[in-house]
Parts: sequence; structure tokens; C-alpha cells
Amino acid sequence: MIKNIALATLLLSTGSSVLQAEEHKNSNEFYVVAKALYTIGKTIPEGVSILKGKSGKGMGIDIGYTLPYNFALELDTSYSKNDITEYSDGEVRALTAKYWTYAVDVTYTLPVTHSLALMGKAGYEFEHEKLDGRTKKDNGMVYGAGVEYHINEHYEGIVEYEDSTIDSARGSSVYAGIKYIF
Repeated sequence: MIKNIALATLLLSTGSSVLQAEEHKNSNEFYVVAKALYTIGKTIPEGVSILKGKSGKGMGIDIGYTLPYNFALELDTSYSKNDITEYSDGEVRALTAKYWTYAVDVTYTLPVTHSLALMGKAGYEFEHEKLDGRTKKDNGMVYGAGVEYHINEHYEGIVEYEDSTIDSARGSSVYAGIKYIF
């Protein structure tokens, strides 16, 4: 999966010199993205237990700075809540998990038309999980892809898919939000 995303990002970046849209050329701009998130959930082993994450909901905020050649640097954070089913020693327990993530990402945006662009991102993420009074901290690579729709000079709509190398019941995430460009 990571190799496929890396290859896609390389192909997108190679073609960017051919496809330039005026709205996406600007650099040296700050932006903020407010987004809703939906987590997919994942089944993982944890000690002698099996944790089955169900879908969850939450929100996220990205703060970014646009660099030349369609790159950007982002700091982002998110909060989500998932229902978890724990299977341990023949017992089944319903739990609720809370997740806080923090990441530093580099993004690349490939303009396709004057109002549509494809985006890829890669970075490093920290995750804090609170489950049934236990706290677990982990970190790893984060990667994703998405679509940006240019609404006007200051606003863009965004849809993203994100995953990471962190093994948690949270699973991967789908985001939808609004970018405000200062």
C-alpha cells in the first residue's frame, strides 16, 4: 500500500509542470482546514485480547503554509471516538476509545483543472489512545491522498483518505472539510 501511494505521488509530481492552474500556483500563503472525520476501525491483537474497532466520528484541524512548486507544510491534529469490542478469555466487552493525533506533514497538490486538484501527503504522526482507563501512546508514518475543489480566492472544499503505520483499533480515516486561505 505504501509503495503504491509513493508511486502515485511520484507520478503526480512528474506531471505537475504540464498541468498548472493559476489558483494553485501561489506560495507563501497560510491556510487552515477544519474537517469532520470518519474512522473505519480495525481489528488488532492487544496482549491476550482482540480489539475490534468499529467506525467512529470526530474532527480535525490542519494549519498549513504553501511552499513553491505546489508543496505545503502542515501541522495537524484530530480527535475521534470509536466503539470497541474487546474479546478476552471468552468474555466480550463493549468499550469506547478516544483518540488524539498530532502530525507534521508535507503535501503535494497537483492541479488538474482551474478548480480541481489532487493532493498527496506524507508525514509523521503521534497518537494517544484512551481505552477503559488505559492510555497508550504510539507514533509512526502517516500518508494519504485527496481531492481539493477551488471555490473562490479564499475557500476550497477538501476530501481526504488517511492511514498510518500505527497499529490501533482506530483504523484509517476519511475527512471532509473546508480550507480557508489567508
